Amino acid sequence: MGFFSKTCAKTHMPIVSNLRGYPRFHNVAALRPNGEIVKGVYDGYGRVNDVELTDDWDDVKLVLLSNYDNETFHDLGKSKTELGQGWFMDDQFLLFCSLKDSFKSYAEYKKYFKKYANWL
Repeated sequence: MGFFSKTCAKTHMPIVSNLRGYPRFHNVAALRPNGEIVKGVYDGYGRVNDVELTDDWDDVKLVLLSNYDNETFHDLGKSKTELGQGWFMDDQFLLFCSLKDSFKSYAEYKKYFKKYANWL
């Protein structure tokens, strides 16, 4: 299936694979529709701490652990598609994100992704 990811349901920041080396962006809480919450490291393949999330991936909500405040699944908006699939973006984009607390919206995230991710 390859790499894939989402944005944070609270901050619209990218969730990236732990292999990218940006702990702020791969330490997450994954909230499932059934109420289960899995905290830990996102691997880029739909797993947090080896817990497979792909069965209900379209509905799973990811939140950066540093921003998670014990919200429930129903307290949060959707996690949207991470345009770089959690891997395929220039480090310049992740460095830019490191300087921000959040994006105001998914549209703002997309704007800066297009500016800094060096995608064609």
